[in-house]
Amino acid sequence: MAENKTNEGPVKAIFFSEFHPQAGPIVSYQVPDNFISRDLFDVVSVYVIPKPALYGKIISVNVLGQSMVGCPNCIPNKKYERNALIFNIVFVFDTKCATQPYEAIVKKLGKYFTEAEVDGCFLSDDSSRARIPSMLSTIRDSINAYGGACLEIDSTRSIYLTTLHQLDDPPEAADHHVPIFTDDNVRNRSELCKDLLVKEVLPHIDGYTHIACIAYKANVDIMLVRLCVQHLLYYGIVKLITIFQYSNVYLPTPKLGAVLTDSDLQSKCLSFITKPGDKEPAISAVFAVYAGLGPGVTVRDLCLRMNMQRLCINERPLIQFGVLHGLLRRLHKYPILLASNDDHKDSIYPLMNGQTCEDEICCATGFSQPELDALLEEDHHIAVCWK
Repeated sequence: MAENKTNEGPVKAIFFSEFHPQAGPIVSYQVPDNFISRDLFDVVSVYVIPKPALYGKIISVNVLGQSMVGCPNCIPNKKYERNALIFNIVFVFDTKCATQPYEAIVKKLGKYFTEAEVDGCFLSDDSSRARIPSMLSTIRDSINAYGGACLEIDSTRSIYLTTLHQLDDPPEAADHHVPIFTDDNVRNRSELCKDLLVKEVLPHIDGYTHIACIAYKANVDIMLVRLCVQHLLYYGIVKLITIFQYSNVYLPTPKLGAVLTDSDLQSKCLSFITKPGDKEPAISAVFAVYAGLGPGVTVRDLCLRMNMQRLCINERPLIQFGVLHGLLRRLHKYPILLASNDDHKDSIYPLMNGQTCEDEICCATGFSQPELDALLEEDHHIAVCWK
């Protein structure tokens, strides 16, 4: 039956199968022609036209290099010879293809055909059912080319189909990560506020507050907040950035050049960093500030060197925008305990392993960054790696 696949591919074939009163399960139409042999169909027919308990259920079968996805449908009525019309529209893929995005199409197509039969005898009338092969061909070609299809069944009914693509797994949300909306308008989306947990968390997502602090402010268990943020990440509602502090060090990335050439990016940047009622800064000044960051240069150093107020630049959203759009990347400090002694029994020291950054250590232990920096400065058994 169904199994996990890795690569999504095109629909190789579609066939219409039904239960014939005398012959039993048969393939009435298929595109391309003769794709499903009689021998192959005999092997899978018990899954294509199954027992009544499986009617209306998605069924996936892997056999002889083919992956078939169907949803058997039954229309009970005494006018039919066996008191029911049973049919299935089956999509055929290569076994390496991800079939999950097409399952909704298979189920929806069966529902369209059922409604057309109930309202107008589309499947039981010879003249109307003769259109099925051309319809299946159009559906197959359109889905392979565009990921969806639209065609008429009759003058009053049309078919609208689209694939549901699986999203990539997002990065794991940690306590020290800061969620930020990808579009500030999403905080007002009504469907988000229907979830009670999301409703509690949303007001505290501001692009500066990390997950542990959000949990405290919202009075919600931190594990639930992580799950909530993970859910918002999956649907692209938020992204994760690092905690903003004036002691942070950032590096410009190769994408920074787009600030001078991409007019759409320029517009977004100026809108993001300009305070309401303030004059927009020159894009050349924005680029100069970004370019002034580098190893050994903290945000505080940059602000002291460049008069942000004179340039009409708000440094906090400027850094936020740069990280969000990949123009900057944070250079983190990773403490490493080189040798331990009796003074290193506190729970903070096992975290100084070269793999846990300062932000994570502060969130885990309750240390502020100045307190942690002072500890690192005083203890000669601790080295710091920037990466």
